[in-house]
Amino acid sequence: MRDNDIYYPGELGCLATSENTMFKVWAPQAQTFTLRLYAHWEDLTPFEVIKMDKIDQGVWFFETKRCLFGTYYTFEAQYDGKLHGEAIDPYARSVSPNGYRAYIFDQATTNPQGWQDDRAPHFAHPVDAVIYELHIRDLSSLASSGIQHKGQFLGLTEIGTKSPQNLSTGLDHLKELGITHLHLLPLCDWDDLDDLTYDPQKYNWGYNPRNYNALKGAYSSNPRDPSQAIRDFKTLVQTLHSHGIRVVVDMVYNHTFASADSNFHKLVPGYYHRMYEGHFSNGSGCGNEIASENPMCHRMILDSLKYWAQEFHLDGFRFDLLGLTDIETVNNIAHEMEKHDPSFLVYGEGWIGGLSTLPEERRAIKQNAKKVRDVAFFSDDARDAIKGHVFQASIKGFANGGEHMEESIKFATVACTQHPQIDHSKLIYSREAWSSAPHQTVNYAAAHDNHTLWDKLKHTNPQDSDAEISKMHRLANTIVFTSQGIPFLHAGEEFLRTKMGVENSYNHPDSINGIDWNLKSQHKEVFEYYRGLIVLRKSRPALRLRSSEQIQHHLRFIELCEPRMLAFVLLDHAGGDPAEKVLVLYNAHNNSRDVTLPKGDWNIVLNHEKAGNQILGQPSNGVVTLPGLSAMVLVTPY
Repeated sequence: MRDNDIYYPGELGCLATSENTMFKVWAPQAQTFTLRLYAHWEDLTPFEVIKMDKIDQGVWFFETKRCLFGTYYTFEAQYDGKLHGEAIDPYARSVSPNGYRAYIFDQATTNPQGWQDDRAPHFAHPVDAVIYELHIRDLSSLASSGIQHKGQFLGLTEIGTKSPQNLSTGLDHLKELGITHLHLLPLCDWDDLDDLTYDPQKYNWGYNPRNYNALKGAYSSNPRDPSQAIRDFKTLVQTLHSHGIRVVVDMVYNHTFASADSNFHKLVPGYYHRMYEGHFSNGSGCGNEIASENPMCHRMILDSLKYWAQEFHLDGFRFDLLGLTDIETVNNIAHEMEKHDPSFLVYGEGWIGGLSTLPEERRAIKQNAKKVRDVAFFSDDARDAIKGHVFQASIKGFANGGEHMEESIKFATVACTQHPQIDHSKLIYSREAWSSAPHQTVNYAAAHDNHTLWDKLKHTNPQDSDAEISKMHRLANTIVFTSQGIPFLHAGEEFLRTKMGVENSYNHPDSINGIDWNLKSQHKEVFEYYRGLIVLRKSRPALRLRSSEQIQHHLRFIELCEPRMLAFVLLDHAGGDPAEKVLVLYNAHNNSRDVTLPKGDWNIVLNHEKAGNQILGQPSNGVVTLPGLSAMVLVTPY
């Protein structure tokens, strides 16, 4: 019988109470299976080795009337007469430092005071989100953060932290900026960084998953206590919720750090990974890929996500290389999260990282977005139209001097949905609308991958002054925030963050990856502009339409008869906006341009210097002068 034919629906993992401990692990083809118990995570030998019993549906089982809280354990399977080495329980919810052994603990002791009363801030619709992507360590690693718990979960719970110039940092800064969702790079236990020693030269983004249900100990205030990371992270979530910010966690179910030596392969060889003629399929570009379509692997992913969402009161998941997960699994994820919380965000990368054995029609890629309607995808169409090709540093986009990008910018502004004024033959990537509704599209100019927006613009325009680059930077994200769909910011973009030109900083030191809070003072006017962009978006329902039908009905592009410019108007109280019309103008020329406005009385609420919901002036004689590398938003009076 094939492993694929044996499905077990019951609970798995270590099920422990103060009076009883039970272990259940699925490994249908193993010949023998042992449980090894350790008193301390450093111990070289177990204090007890127990032969487990095989019960129905491929499950190995052991139960004892002992309380084993504080004990560590591993499993070891035998196949073809050979032991495959100790492995961690795939359902382990806590592990020793550096993930060598699973840890048994009392989950109730990890709840901070008032945890039962924790509630997420009100949130009505995905397009109302303002997502801010952050690595836990980047926030606080440099001295300029003024944060005491450097590189730790608790760094995000500190109030009143200041930069050397006495400006808010950390949590206070996020509140001041006005984000709705904080997106945290991977937090599950991952390989390639010592949990016990903080070394500013040693760093990783965390896309090296090792134990999916356990938190990374390096972010704990006491990594020698495996349950402390859980307490700290719950405190982080509780604190953010109390300050009006929801929490999204980056999940990496597309591959594991290890292949043949992974816990999965040791316990059930060849089942949890896609294999091709005895080799690991490598659609991730990281050596292997997870076989989400196999029933018990599918179930493992869903169980893991439900645990994270429920235990930690999470509000969303971002998925790395979502295209390597099969469509059925992704739809089930969205369905389960909707049951947990109808306002839960599910979004990810709609592409893969190499050649995969998963057929294209089964991949959760953006081209198949209409098969997964409750999931959002990052828009590389918007990203590369705005600033240029993400992997080719010299190629420009609309905001930094690129030619023939106007149609792709129009496509971005309608959230890659169907619109009668889009000529798909002129787009840089897509040849048809791939998004069924604006909530399926995440617009962004930069993320943790590749260059920061500032560094990309410096690469493409080395001859331009910093003042000119700053204008391009603001124009780029003005496009993001005035487009339909879900806006997304990379941490520090709001004050021109740089990684000193490093393109892929995944393992560079804190000196490259850490957020330099001195930049907030140096670029205070940029920060205020970005803060105003968020205010503008939140105050204008026309910028947050709920359906493709609304976009088709309310959004009209205006012909300007000149390249490197764009204009569109949102009509008829779009989305219930109190303004009758909202007019958006982009000028990607280095020099100013005069624009004749549609008839009507207009108030300017965004110009080249300021953004928000305050009236900044009125046009004269129905004409506005749009400075070079700038945008303008105007509304008709209420």
